Amino acid sequence: MPDREATERIARQVAVALEAADLSAFSELLDPDVRWGPAGDPSPPCQSRDQVISWYRRGRQAGVRARVSETVVRGDRILVGLRVAGCNPAVAQAGGEAERWQVLTVRSGRVVDITGFDERGEAAARAGLTSVPGQRPAPGRWTEPAHGLGDDRLGLRLPRLPDAEVLRAYSTADRGLAGTWVPLAEGASLDSCAALIGDWLAGWRNLPSVHGPALVIQEAGRSELIGQVALSDRGERVVELAYGIAPQHRGRGYATRAARLVARWLLRDGLADAVELRIDEDNIASQRVAANAGFVLAGTAVSQLMATGDTYVDLRFVMLPA
Repeated sequence: MPDREATERIARQVAVALEAADLSAFSELLDPDVRWGPAGDPSPPCQSRDQVISWYRRGRQAGVRARVSETVVRGDRILVGLRVAGCNPAVAQAGGEAERWQVLTVRSGRVVDITGFDERGEAAARAGLTSVPGQRPAPGRWTEPAHGLGDDRLGLRLPRLPDAEVLRAYSTADRGLAGTWVPLAEGASLDSCAALIGDWLAGWRNLPSVHGPALVIQEAGRSELIGQVALSDRGERVVELAYGIAPQHRGRGYATRAARLVARWLLRDGLADAVELRIDEDNIASQRVAANAGFVLAGTAVSQLMATGDTYVDLRFVMLPA
């Protein structure tokens, strides 16, 4: 029976190696006789570790770059989603970035087979997930930003699996999670941090998600996670934002800028008719953030704690289309 914990560890290592384009680290995860090729090919183009690494190296030399958008473990198989950019005719035709998927089969702690797919449904079926060949994901509530969100101080992007390492560092640092700026417990394990990243990404794919989709906040010109903005569908085309900034990065206006950028994007792209913030009446700092970001006080909202059923009242700040 497959060792799920070992397979999940390999999935994280694969994601980190591919994100960093570290072929040495990736090579260590491959079986010497690993096979790589398209689905259904009885004689795949790569039939050894050296051939697989050479294939990736040629792509790098040609200017092809990839970032990992998801990993899903099922048994001894890993579904890896990739966003590919670079000097490739198919990628250029797709507007500069194309989605591709791979399914990795793991045995005895090594990847023994890599199968490539152009459709997620086919890849999911190969991995033993619920999708069937030829099935496309149904249109969903959430669509990631078509263009980058940011200004001269910060940027927002989709979470990436290597962000789990950053969250783990925050969770183990003294007061690294002060203010509950991210839904993690102090001392959270790397697996818990990776699970949160996976949950955020599931939200973007319109799959079941506890916390829903979230955007990572990073400083301009840098890639490290310093905060997050979570999105919740409140019905009737109203989206609630919940933001958080890591303690050492507070007091610089990042929360205000992030809330404003995300709200304006949702309204501009027609993903919401109103964007709201729900803030405790005693949280003066967050009320100041809401006002500075362009939100207007619009009464109160009653929320419920799922765990206990208790209700509480927050101030409700709203931004509408200009």
